[in-house]
Amino acid sequence: MLAAPQEMSRIRPPGVRSPADRAAFLRAVPLLRDLPARVIEEIARLAVPRPIARGEFLFLEGEVASRLFILVEGTIKLVRESEDGRQVILRIVRPAELFAAAGVWGESAYPATALAHRDSLVLALPVDGFREIVAGSPELAMAIIRLLAARLREAEARIRDLQNEQVEQRIARVLLRLVGKTGVKTPEGIAIGIPLTRQDLAELAGTTLSTVSRTLSAWSQQGLVITGRERVILRQPHRIVEIANGTASRGVPALPSELG
Repeated sequence: MLAAPQEMSRIRPPGVRSPADRAAFLRAVPLLRDLPARVIEEIARLAVPRPIARGEFLFLEGEVASRLFILVEGTIKLVRESEDGRQVILRIVRPAELFAAAGVWGESAYPATALAHRDSLVLALPVDGFREIVAGSPELAMAIIRLLAARLREAEARIRDLQNEQVEQRIARVLLRLVGKTGVKTPEGIAIGIPLTRQDLAELAGTTLSTVSRTLSAWSQQGLVITGRERVILRQPHRIVEIANGTASRGVPALPSELG
């Protein structure tokens, strides 16, 4: 069964200019909402709002990891460049997610590049100050451990997908993960709730733009999906699940095999 869209994808923050506004927003962040009020208030005082225009870099891979961030609105892509020069999306950050916290657990540099997928707003927190709050709050420390464990499981799953699955399966799994996190029910089907280009999908699935285009075109002709500019709607999610699991009785036409 497909996961229900997470509640934060529908929340519109009231504003984050003042510490009180930021505290109100932070109380709705899943990672933080069970924390004592004093901890939320400390984080709110530490956080600095920063707007990021679409296409702007928030930080580059290898830069000193001096800050971590919580996304308030918009979408951020975390990307790395592969050995053959291709850009690979490691993760798409959605509102109310904490990211780029490598410095908190001792990394000196950011392991990836972050850029705005669309106009966005983040709360920036200095690593040293946040680390002090973590040291004084066992509840926050445990919440971060749970977050790291979840992201490790997600990373391991993606590695297995890239190593063991056919490209059509990888594309289907990416679509299902995005639907599980951002899906919105529409009269046409379940829409992915963030802008998603074919290039984005190629980078998430570890394949090429031409392969994604051929696959989506084939699925569209079969009535499985609807695609448009930066949008994908799953018309028959159960068929996409079958493709992802390798159990489809009538799959897409065979595509040329490829590495990665």
